[in-house]
Amino acid sequence: MSSPVPEFADPWHWADLGKRIHGRVPLAEMPRLAAALVRCDGEAEFELGFHRDPHRRARIDGWIRALLTLECQRCLGPMAFAVERAVSLAVVEGLAEMEALPEDQEPLLMESARVALKELIEDELLIELPQVARHAEGACVTQLEKPAPAAEAEAPSVRKNPFAQLAALKDKDNL
Repeated sequence: MSSPVPEFADPWHWADLGKRIHGRVPLAEMPRLAAALVRCDGEAEFELGFHRDPHRRARIDGWIRALLTLECQRCLGPMAFAVERAVSLAVVEGLAEMEALPEDQEPLLMESARVALKELIEDELLIELPQVARHAEGACVTQLEKPAPAAEAEAPSVRKNPFAQLAALKDKDNL
């Protein structure tokens, strides 16, 4: 059983301690993510480990899992979207330190001495959202109705010319 998630973490201190944290955060407690969801039921499960790399940088490594309910943009029905994201962040204090990181390391630019854990988890889930959420081809709940083939085969009805009345008036004037 996991303990309550601390609101904030000091990543440098926790890295020195080699601290690991495992827990769950209700999706409803992440307002930016909740705005993109059809339903906010469920939780995001996570495990984060804090440590120092060989260059003595504070690092956060772990994973985040959640089952999100998005709106399919094809049929506008609910769509289950499973997220399992690996987290690997290098904690940096400024832009110069961020630019010095190797390209394969993702920075976590700190604005203060503490990081809000729920916001970090929410950010990582937001990164995983698809640009356009859609069911797999043919899996939409609501399919658009296509016209029946018999309707196409019927003889076209005779359409009335809207200008026929004008022609009749013109003929009256010429008499």
